[in-house]
Order: sequence, then structure tokens, then C-alpha cells
Amino acid sequence: MLEATIRREADQDWENSDDPEAEAESGVRYKLLITGERTSSAELTMGIAEIAPGATLGLHHHAQAETYYITAGTGRMTIDGVETKIGPGSAIYIPPNAQHSASCDSATPLKFIFTFPCDRFDEVIYHYDE
Repeated sequence: MLEATIRREADQDWENSDDPEAEAESGVRYKLLITGERTSSAELTMGIAEIAPGATLGLHHHAQAETYYITAGTGRMTIDGVETKIGPGSAIYIPPNAQHSASCDSATPLKFIFTFPCDRFDEVIYHYDE
């Protein structure tokens, strides 16, 4: 049974990919806030991610559409070969299977909320294109 859920970012631990060594070198980490693996929820997965200064979330794609909402830092977002400057207040829609990457060019981390239209984060299969 689905129930209303409230999770606070401060109460969640930072995570990274299944390959912690590779992810630690990349400077990318995330916290899952709403996902069927951990919450009584469906049809939407939500988290917050952080890209360290000078780091890049490499070019990749996945079957699901995705949104980002930038809350801190500045950087560059590339979607299907088109690069755009991003910063606080930028809302980004990434179509299904679109190749995309993001990088941080500020002295503080690029921080953003992300969402996927799926029940669980483990349904999102990342295919790295570089």
C-alpha cells in the first residue's frame, strides 16, 4: 500500500555507484530521497546529487526521461551534443535515451535535485558513452 512519505536530505547518507573507487575519482555522489526500494512510493524516483568542483558526470544515457533542478553551484550541461551553462534555478528536462553529461565549473559543488518517472532507482540502467 502506498503512503505519504517525507524524508529529509540531512537524514540520508551520500552514496555513489556500484564501483565506489571509480565514482570517488569522478567527484559525483547522490542521496536517494524517494524510491520504491526504500519508501512506500510508486511512479516517481527522486534524489539529490552533487558534482565536485572541476568534476564531471560522464556522458551517458538511460531509457527513462529525467529532470534536474539546480540548487547550488554552476556548470555546463550537454544534452545530445548541445552544451548550456547552468546554475541555481535552472530546470532541465532530459528526454528518454538522450546522451547527457554535467560538469561543475564553480568553486562550490554543483548540486541538483533529480527525478525519474519510475518506481525504483534500481530500474534506471546507466549506459556510459565515453
